[in-house]
Amino acid sequence: MNQENKWITDNLRKEFKQIQTDRLVKIESERALEEKIGVGRQRIREVISQLVEEGILVKYEGNGTYIAPYIKNKYVNLLCSPTIKSNDPFYNRLLMELTCYSAKNCVNIVPLTLETLSNGSPDFPLLMIGKLEEEDLVKIKSIFSVVISFENYPEHDEFIQIYFDHFKIGINAAKVLSAYGHKKVVHITGPEKYASACYRRNGFIRGARKQGMEYVIITEKMNFEGGYRAGEEVAKLVREGKFTAVFAANDWMAIGMIQALKARGLNVPQDASVLGVDNIPLASQIAPNLTTYSLDANMLIAEVFSLMDRVSDDNGYSVDKRIILRPVLITRDTLQKNI
Repeated sequence: MNQENKWITDNLRKEFKQIQTDRLVKIESERALEEKIGVGRQRIREVISQLVEEGILVKYEGNGTYIAPYIKNKYVNLLCSPTIKSNDPFYNRLLMELTCYSAKNCVNIVPLTLETLSNGSPDFPLLMIGKLEEEDLVKIKSIFSVVISFENYPEHDEFIQIYFDHFKIGINAAKVLSAYGHKKVVHITGPEKYASACYRRNGFIRGARKQGMEYVIITEKMNFEGGYRAGEEVAKLVREGKFTAVFAANDWMAIGMIQALKARGLNVPQDASVLGVDNIPLASQIAPNLTTYSLDANMLIAEVFSLMDRVSDDNGYSVDKRIILRPVLITRDTLQKNI
C-alpha cells in the first residue's frame, strides 16, 4: 500500500470506529468520499476494499457499504442441520463468511451437533443453519436462551429468524421474466426436502399464475449434473413447445442446464433466457454471464452479529423476531426480451 492510500485508510478507519455501533451503519457513497477527501474514485475503491478485508466495513452488493457492528459476544454456539449437503453453494458461502467474520472479530465458534448440544454454553447465543425437525427445536429451546435461525419457521415466534424470502424470490422471478415478454417458462427445481427450493418453486407458481404464464416444473438434484440432466427436457420444450425462458432454483443448476442446451445446439439467451439464484462466483465468469439473484452472505452475517449483541444486553432494545432480507437481481447476459 502506498503512503497516500495508507494515510486515507488510517483516517477513514479512525473515523468509522468513532461512529461504530452495535448495528450496521451505512457510509457515504464513493462519490461523496471522493469529493470530501479530494482523490480519485479508484483510490477510494482501493481503500474501501482494504477496510472490507480488515472487517471494518461490510459491502452489500447493490445496497451500499456499511460499518460492521462491534462484537461483544466472544463465543457463539453453531448448529448445522444434518440435511445440509456438503456441496450446497449457499450454505458453503454462509459458513465461509461466518468463519471469516468471526476470525476478524476474535469470536470463538463452538461447533455442535444434535448429539452434542449439551456441550454448548447456554450463556452464549446459538446459531442454527439449515432446517431442523420440531422435536430438535424443543430440545434446543430448553438449553439455549438466545437462538437465531437462518431459516423461516412460520409456526414459531419464540426465537429470532433472519433469512432471505425464498418465496418472494420465486414470485419476483415470474414478474421479471414476464416483464421481459416471456409467457412460456420452465422452472427447474430441487427435491421437496430442500426448504429453499420448495419456497422458490411455490413462489414461482404463484407468480406465474398471476402473470398468466404457461409453465412446466422439472425436479432434479440441485447441482451441475441435475441441471445438465434437466437440460435435455428443457431443450425439447424450447424446440417443440416454444418455451422461451428458464428459472433455475440455483446457479449450479442453471449453469449445468446452459451447458446441456449448448450441447444440443441451442444458444442462451437467443433461444432461451435463463435466470438463476445465489450469484456464485462462477456466475460472472461463464459465457454468457448468468443473470441471477444475489443472496449476500456478508450482510446476513453482519445482521446476525448485530442482533446477538442487542439481545444479550439488558439495555431495553426491542428486537424483531423476524428479519427478512431482500435479494438483489444482478442482470447480466442470459436475460433478454422476447420479441
